[in-house]
Amino acid sequence: MMYTDKQKLLLDKVENLMNEKNISQNAIGKIIGVSGTTLSQVRNGKYKSNPQKIFDMLENYFSDDKKTDSVYSETDYIETTVSGNIYRVIANCQSGGGLAVVCGDAGIGKTKSAQKFVSDNPADSFLITINPCINSMRNLMKIIAERIGAGQEKNISDMWFSIVNKISDGTVFIFDEAQHLTLKTIEVLRSFSDYFSSKGQTLGICFIGNINTISAMGNRKAEFAQISNRTRQRKIYRSTDIKREDICRIFPVLEKNNMNAEIDYLLKIAHTPQALRGAMNLFSNAYDNENFTYAGLVAMAEFMDMEV
Repeated sequence: MMYTDKQKLLLDKVENLMNEKNISQNAIGKIIGVSGTTLSQVRNGKYKSNPQKIFDMLENYFSDDKKTDSVYSETDYIETTVSGNIYRVIANCQSGGGLAVVCGDAGIGKTKSAQKFVSDNPADSFLITINPCINSMRNLMKIIAERIGAGQEKNISDMWFSIVNKISDGTVFIFDEAQHLTLKTIEVLRSFSDYFSSKGQTLGICFIGNINTISAMGNRKAEFAQISNRTRQRKIYRSTDIKREDICRIFPVLEKNNMNAEIDYLLKIAHTPQALRGAMNLFSNAYDNENFTYAGLVAMAEFMDMEV
């Protein structure tokens, strides 16, 4: 299919935007309102229908340069009310040292906040995800030593000194899925922070966990009470803390097109146990189905058996 110079220019802008933002064709399509498949067919000259409607949408998108700053991508970090607060808790933990605990419902952005912080501060922050296989003191210390380049000593006390001698003042460790940690391991991690405090330095230890999981663990709840008594910051976040402006920020195509019913519906989904992750999955599936209107979202939610 032969394109006009104007149409070729629009396709060049799509290519440049993909390279500049390092985002996928699907991500660009989401904000424009075109499926990745359709955009691919147009770019390859294989779109069977009249492509002018697609080019009109591209022209409308690129007519406002500010729109390129609000491209939605599921892989990108987008600050929300909750994720921004969690990011600041980690930052305060790093600057002030000591322990911090962030608990919250699943799918509200806890892990993405931690990943963003480490991405912004790669030299002095470390994110370690806990699972039942590495929750013992020795296994976790091995992971910490490997992560910071400390010696893997056979004697656990020697490994402790190897680790503290390798850590720099002003470092923060973030332990995600911290509900899997044992009390003994928690106390060892606290000892690292106490050691730096005794030298007039700071080492932050930030625990991030799922509040529902922690509450359901019976006597393990007492283990987190041990942390609670020693922490400078204790924050609990719920899916109901998600605000309407967060939905607008995550799905800018809806706000730009004044799709208020769709925004409110996704907010309603986000306030359920499915949280933001559920709202994003719903929008993504509705988009792939080429219908993210209110009716399309409702139909997709029913298809996905989502709680509304």
